[in-house]
Amino acid sequence: METGRLPVEKTAFSEQLLEYNGLRNAGFHAWAFRPGMLFRARGKWWGDRGTRALPHEGIDLCLYTDESGRLSALGPSTRIPVMFAGEVVKVEKDFLGQSVYVAHAIDNGDGGRLWTIYGHTRPAEHVRPGKRLGEGEIIASLAKAGKGDGKGLLTHLHLSMAWISTGSNTQEVNWKTLHEPGVAVLLDPLHAMDCPYRILDPDVPIDSSRWR
Repeated sequence: METGRLPVEKTAFSEQLLEYNGLRNAGFHAWAFRPGMLFRARGKWWGDRGTRALPHEGIDLCLYTDESGRLSALGPSTRIPVMFAGEVVKVEKDFLGQSVYVAHAIDNGDGGRLWTIYGHTRPAEHVRPGKRLGEGEIIASLAKAGKGDGKGLLTHLHLSMAWISTGSNTQEVNWKTLHEPGVAVLLDPLHAMDCPYRILDPDVPIDSSRWR
């Protein structure tokens, strides 16, 4: 899995996400991540916390802290904005909901076009292939993770960014092919987000019964 740099200005995505969902008023101080929620993580943050089949393609936005360090989590009503202006390329099912793939008019000068991918969502009705989007436009809400499965999997947004080769068949780009040489150069979304965050101790308990 190749990784690359993002030669664009910081995105307002995090601030827009907070604003659209009233998270500042709810006491948001910083995003919180277990190590397995981060880019290129090899371990899971749920279930048996074993090894992932492939390195993590992005980040999982789910937990945040208030100023006292108390954890809270995003709920299924959370509205998701698009990071940059762009066009919906495809919408397909994933294991929690649906993934929305958006291509942007940003290139890396080396045959790659910027895409962002929003996993585990319930897309808005207008979000269909070919739909043009303005920066910050709401494209989805979060799909609800199942309760009582004993796996500790929380409702969350999987967010990926990548340079996708302009020579690729865009309809064949998916979570698996993102790992194939020549198709994508993956980026760490945190490098594009102007936001505070903290890394949690791996043993901090995460109990899905506590959250919305």
